[in-house]
Amino acid sequence: MITTEQQTILDKHTKSAPVNVATVASKFGLAVYEANLPPGVSGMLVHDEKYKTASGFVCFVDKNEPVTRQRFTAAHEIGHFLLHREQIGDHHEDNYLLRSEGFSSRQEIDANQFAADLLMPRDLIAKHMSEGECTVEELSNRFNVSRIAMGIRLGLPT
Repeated sequence: MITTEQQTILDKHTKSAPVNVATVASKFGLAVYEANLPPGVSGMLVHDEKYKTASGFVCFVDKNEPVTRQRFTAAHEIGHFLLHREQIGDHHEDNYLLRSEGFSSRQEIDANQFAADLLMPRDLIAKHMSEGECTVEELSNRFNVSRIAMGIRLGLPT
């Protein structure tokens, strides 16, 4: 569950699009890095004091994936960090479907929902739509997310 303090931080950093995921991560003591990850792995959280982050955790995203995918993966991992930190241990990997052995389907859904809320706040989408940006392509470009992610956010059939 997101605390009031965490929600205040999230609210402060989701007022304009695209949301700066690295800045949001840093506010929670995380660093986000691109890396060559093992085949099939899109992102991971690693806990090791050698990283010298406030939390001791870093998030890695696969540098070979599109930027929109990296952003969603990083947001998904931030979700796990905030919602499920006690279950992460020293290492957590999400595969290309953003699923992992260490978390239940419910926890993966929660992390995906967190990522969507972070990258595509509904009130910010509504604001841009009221200003004339109404197509999936326009909105996905504005929010720097994939067309598929924006279509799902808008409730369109995939």
